[in-house]
Amino acid sequence: MDKLRKGLYQVSEGLELIIALVAVIGVVIATLNLFPELLLYWQNRTDAEAFLIFLDAVFDVVIGLEFIKMLCKPSSQNIMEVLIFLIARHMIVQKTSALEDLLSVVSIGILFFFRRFMLATKPDKEQHVPELFGAIRNAGNKKERESTDSEE
Repeated sequence: MDKLRKGLYQVSEGLELIIALVAVIGVVIATLNLFPELLLYWQNRTDAEAFLIFLDAVFDVVIGLEFIKMLCKPSSQNIMEVLIFLIARHMIVQKTSALEDLLSVVSIGILFFFRRFMLATKPDKEQHVPELFGAIRNAGNKKERESTDSEE
């Protein structure tokens, strides 16, 4: 049973790399398509909508690159970066209401909080999810120690 599980895991990793390779090809094509988009924007540079169209194409490439990083080296930090770029793209490029903008800002804030939380705590091999309040307490104690050390 363990051999089958390991075999399936290796197959899934291979498929993940193939998908990453296909995504790289797509990002290269999207990057090449940025040049005609830039020329089109230059021709219509007085139109604010033209800039948003160009910015949308740029965000597509950036999100594609972050997605490739996530496929090649899956980590919670890479996943957070992809989500932050997706929310930022939605907020900047799309026509959104004030409530949608507020929700986007709150969502990015929450993602930054969790990203900081995950970087501040390095779980050991037995514990996969660090304790939230312990991490916050430790981060606060570290700041207090640094401030008292700098005063001395």
